[in-house]
Amino acid sequence: MLGRLLRGAVAATAQQAQRCEQLMATSGRLLVAAETASAGTPNLGETPSDCDRGAACSVPGLDVVARTGSNSLASTSLRCPGDSRGHSTGPSSSGSLSTGLQLQQLRAFGYLPPKPRFHLPERISAIVQDKIRAHQRAKPPAPEVPPLGPRPLQDSSLRVGCIATKAGMTQEWDEHGVRVPLTVLWIDECQVVGVKTHEVHGYTALMLGSGHKRQKCLAPSQAGFFLKAGVPFKKLVAEWPVSPDALLPVGTRIGGAHFVAGQRVDVTGWTKWRGFQGVMRRWGFKGQPASHGVSLSHRAPGAIGNRQDPGRVWKGKKLPGCMGNERRTVHNCLVYKVDASRNLVYVRGQVPGPAGRSVFLRDSRLANSALRATWGVPFPTHIPSPEAAAAEPAPGDVTAALPDPASVGVYRNPADPYRMYREETDYFQGITWKKGD
Repeated sequence: MLGRLLRGAVAATAQQAQRCEQLMATSGRLLVAAETASAGTPNLGETPSDCDRGAACSVPGLDVVARTGSNSLASTSLRCPGDSRGHSTGPSSSGSLSTGLQLQQLRAFGYLPPKPRFHLPERISAIVQDKIRAHQRAKPPAPEVPPLGPRPLQDSSLRVGCIATKAGMTQEWDEHGVRVPLTVLWIDECQVVGVKTHEVHGYTALMLGSGHKRQKCLAPSQAGFFLKAGVPFKKLVAEWPVSPDALLPVGTRIGGAHFVAGQRVDVTGWTKWRGFQGVMRRWGFKGQPASHGVSLSHRAPGAIGNRQDPGRVWKGKKLPGCMGNERRTVHNCLVYKVDASRNLVYVRGQVPGPAGRSVFLRDSRLANSALRATWGVPFPTHIPSPEAAAAEPAPGDVTAALPDPASVGVYRNPADPYRMYREETDYFQGITWKKGD
């Protein structure tokens, strides 16, 4: 009920204010017309433009009659003393009047001044402000995020992931001489930029930002979000669902030490863009024969219909079209090596997407809690010591010294892949291995 009363009062006040503004503008123009007429320089060609709709007045030397109503533009008339002819004003003169005023404002100010804002009456404004304050007081306060520090890893704990950039692929040989293909992922200034809690948002999550972007390339709302959070402008922002005991304060950095060698991760990326492709490359069709009556249709899909029942092409039919740029997730990838000083994570195998594309890293969802407990991952994240934090190079400093190879964590495979050939077969019997052979 109160809302209906407020809306009705606001609408009535707005209409009244609009009518007052029209009357004030009309009276001002009529005064100018009266001064011109009293000076003895009446101009019949310009007199109609001095009178506005929505009012009725009497000026010495002029008889201006303006009827209020919806058709006031067509009913306004002006008569001069001693002249029986009446000069009626129509919509064209009103339009020319408004256009002329706009041109004068453009010449004087260089731009059109903004329209005056409508202000509510004091009583209604006070009621609205009281309602807003009451609504703000009724909102529950945002819970405080626990301070950054090591916490015990529970079975239900869910750590945050990170945003990385695919730098490319390389290869290494393990202690058994087996070649291992590796994908290099670079974590570029990944920080916590937002916290979402169950009390306020209905779920628990962390917002991470990565990279750097100039302020002029951001929308005002986006720039204001980063300024309010007190973090640098980020190129990419993503959200990770976490458990309540894995929340981190805003500004916490997620680096390469967040992962350890030997653990399993899920990597989400976007496949390479292939453009418009046919069915043989897009869906792996066999194609049609090279002979036996086939001409100019060797790579065509063939028939796609189903006669008169149903008499149409089924939805989802595999046909030519755009290929690539689709979200894909590779599960249970092995973290082979971690270079924490340079924020590099080496993952065994391939990762979807071209080099330079952003990917999302997270702990593998296929591993149970007992297996995750054996990885030894830091929870909720790696917290550097004050000495190590002070010794870290500045962001973007490429002149920093290379890290000590001994400090780089590498996965060691205890299983020898050649053991089965040595012990279970006679392939190597009678062969003596010598250096240089």
